[in-house]
Amino acid sequence: RYQRGDIQTLFNIYFFNDAAVMMPESKFELNGLLDMMNENPKYIIKLHGHTNGNASGKIIRRGSSGDFFSVNKDATTTVGSAKELSESRAEVIRDYLIANGVDPSRVQIKAWGGKRPLFDKHSANAKKNIRVEVEVLND
Repeated sequence: RYQRGDIQTLFNIYFFNDAAVMMPESKFELNGLLDMMNENPKYIIKLHGHTNGNASGKIIRRGSSGDFFSVNKDATTTVGSAKELSESRAEVIRDYLIANGVDPSRVQIKAWGGKRPLFDKHSANAKKNIRVEVEVLND
């Protein structure tokens, strides 16, 4: 059981390159987060989005079909900052929770971009900088 102030990294949430679209293998971790929210109806969480660096570039977002797990022909591509990408990735997790019955008022977003890396962006572990963390704000 988590308490207010606890922060947990969602290690098994994976995104397509330059995209705020999750890979299908993310479903297990997402459903664990969904179960946590359903089992603890007082939880209010903040999703912290992180990227690997601060460079601007393309951002692919899911399209109108609402598919959380594939980059299909209705996906949109824009140009934006690393902070915008990290925000969009946290938003897609929030949107998944909401689509599965979690009240929108229980999920907040914080975008960090590449400001809080775990590893040097040129290291072998750089991919681990791309992550979303869950902070419990209210338990």
